[in-house]
Amino acid sequence: MNKLYNCIILSTKSAGSSALQKLLVKNYGFNMVKNTTHHENETLFWSKAASALDLYQDKMHRSKVPFSRSAALQALNKFLKDNSVEECLSADASKAEIFSAYFDLISQYKPLFVEKSPHHLYNQSNLDLLAEFACQYKDKVNVKFLGLVRHPLSVIYSGWDRWKHDCSEFEREWFVSNVNLLKNKESLNIDIVRYEDLVAENAAFLEEKLGLKPVSDAFSFRSSSLDKWKKDKAFGHQLSDETIELAKQFGYKDFDTSGEGLSWNFKSLSIYAGVELKRLLRKSAMYWLPFCYVNTPAADKMLG
Repeated sequence: MNKLYNCIILSTKSAGSSALQKLLVKNYGFNMVKNTTHHENETLFWSKAASALDLYQDKMHRSKVPFSRSAALQALNKFLKDNSVEECLSADASKAEIFSAYFDLISQYKPLFVEKSPHHLYNQSNLDLLAEFACQYKDKVNVKFLGLVRHPLSVIYSGWDRWKHDCSEFEREWFVSNVNLLKNKESLNIDIVRYEDLVAENAAFLEEKLGLKPVSDAFSFRSSSLDKWKKDKAFGHQLSDETIELAKQFGYKDFDTSGEGLSWNFKSLSIYAGVELKRLLRKSAMYWLPFCYVNTPAADKMLG
């Protein structure tokens, strides 16, 4: 029997995982999930699996992670059903049930399936589940882990510029996630790639890492976003010493921003207000929707 192929991208938010996913889909013929309530075809499968199994997870900045056990099970079952997986997880779902359901998900998108959720790298419990699944299903699935890393200031700037994330909190997520990346490199056999190198070479070196031949050259990386953090005088976040030392382990050297602090103009304030309003509405919706809009498309969109 030919083994299925599952490429799992492990990264922080704003590291370029959406672009890498698009390259794998367009240039290598991978499939990604069609139905999810999250952005950019993300699944958060293993974050929800950890919650369903009552495994410890740290809170993430401006995220629903960690989910409650009941919310995780409900979300997983809806996700599986929406993606034509017949297996439904029980109220006391076990690892075996969850692993079987994920295998069925891979089977739905065979022969090449790519999964990416920037949340997975932040919590060790997610990575432990991935390691256990890969080991148990090694005779059925070739699980390939790509660890995607990007300059911390590029990541932090993207989160600040687009969503006005708290720079210190976002830096902490970059640090914790990439400590985990190095910590689990050998146990998960992770191939670490830098986003900057993907852009510079248009991912030419991925062919060897994936063990696959490209079927198209339809997708190309854009270099326009690489150095935005260096040019914006409104951005002056200073990295901690420990983040700088970790970044150096990935080959990064330049850590000087053009600004002396973080400047806020009207546009910045309106973006921040919009994000916070959305967050508060979501929080309110999580309380009221179970009484008013259970299992309705409108509720799913609002909670997505």
